[in-house]
Amino acid sequence: MGIPEPSISADEMRAWAALFETSNIVQYAADRNLRDSVGLTLAQFEILLRIGEAGTDGRRMTDIADSLTVSRSGLTYQVGQLERKELVLRQPAPDDDRSVIAHITPTGLELLRAGIPGYVDLVREMLFDRLSHADLMTVTEILDDVRRQLKEQPKRSTYRRARRAAAPVGTGADAGPAAGAVPIAE
Repeated sequence: MGIPEPSISADEMRAWAALFETSNIVQYAADRNLRDSVGLTLAQFEILLRIGEAGTDGRRMTDIADSLTVSRSGLTYQVGQLERKELVLRQPAPDDDRSVIAHITPTGLELLRAGIPGYVDLVREMLFDRLSHADLMTVTEILDDVRRQLKEQPKRSTYRRARRAAAPVGTGADAGPAAGAVPIAE
């Protein structure tokens, strides 16, 4: 039994592999760099960066989740880690009891200032220095267009996992998902 043939062309597969692998290589190196230099994962650093960009007003947790295309629960966990390190502070939104605003602390701002130069240098060395300005603009325009189209779809942060119903006695694991096991909008 072999691997099924992909239903995409060789050119499409090559493009996907290039995008996927390049992204993974750069993200892995950035994650390693940030863990070594400031003690945060790439995901945590990007979250802290989004919060820091908002200045003293802070930023709604749902807006952070949407901008990073992460789940609300995943973001809540990561922001909890940042809060334990005293890098951020969460407070209820003054205009909406259901919303939470994340604020960067002075310690968080210092950490951002310490981490940004190495992060930028690494991305420049691994990616930008390897592209001509014309190629950079072409890639950016193409990916901006794809991103814009994808962001027109429902936001990932608005989906939740459906719960599986308990399987009746005598059914196997191959019985399939329970009715309604497809993610649903809140």
